[in-house]
Amino acid sequence: MKVLIAGAGGVLGKALVRLHVGRGDDVTALVLSSREMPPDLAARIRIVQADVRSPEPLAGLCDGIDRVVSCVGITRIRGRLTHDAVDYRGNVNLLREAERAGVAGFGFVSPAGTGDDAGHVPLLDAKNRFERELRNAKIPWMIFRSGGFFTDLAELKAMASKGRLFVIGDGSSRSTPIDVGELAEIMVREMDGASCRVVEVGGPEHLSWTEICRTCFDSVGRPPAIMKVPVWLCELTLAIIKPFSFRHYAMGRLLVFMSTRDVCTAPLAKRSLREYLVQV
Repeated sequence: MKVLIAGAGGVLGKALVRLHVGRGDDVTALVLSSREMPPDLAARIRIVQADVRSPEPLAGLCDGIDRVVSCVGITRIRGRLTHDAVDYRGNVNLLREAERAGVAGFGFVSPAGTGDDAGHVPLLDAKNRFERELRNAKIPWMIFRSGGFFTDLAELKAMASKGRLFVIGDGSSRSTPIDVGELAEIMVREMDGASCRVVEVGGPEHLSWTEICRTCFDSVGRPPAIMKVPVWLCELTLAIIKPFSFRHYAMGRLLVFMSTRDVCTAPLAKRSLREYLVQV
């Protein structure tokens, strides 16, 4: 199979590239910079360096490709990048090229919680708008709604080793975080089957933010030191910073959203957060 992995330089993109290479697929990795790919992978794949924000560099990219999987997106806004430009318009540009080439399948990853009720969260709004485009595509599609990545939660472990952790609100809202390697395995397996559906993907446990923090402290052998930040204080802070720093506003809006509602997904993976954290 000829597979194009877009956003291949990210943690999920690399995991998908390794899986497809391992099973003998012909892999093209679309990256913003060729330096994003490790040398051991770079020698076994075709690397295309292009900015998805413009359609011109993507022309002809999908010719002969059987499957496109997009991990294109930004979690931390830098410079003049915006979620609208990358997570929405960039993916639309890629989808149009895939439609023109008539690829047999297009896979896309969204965070759990993406939906019409999250229009006030820049990242989730951009993801949701692209999902609507994808559902109306002329080619088979599959959307993966994923729990948070263990790799991101590992940053909390580093913070726990030095001091306190913070939760927004009462810390009771739950999610289903997942190991990135297992997520990649599930995506590849599911895309080999029926298409045009949404697949919810999570790890084996529904965890509250308080439970996640306690697990981080346990992994470093320290007693929990968790401070609760009132939601009203976060909302006030966001209102103040919005005119001055959209980058910080967008990240803060996502944090408040994810911290104040349940965004659980189907527990399809097997590796627990505790098992992961004791090994990193």
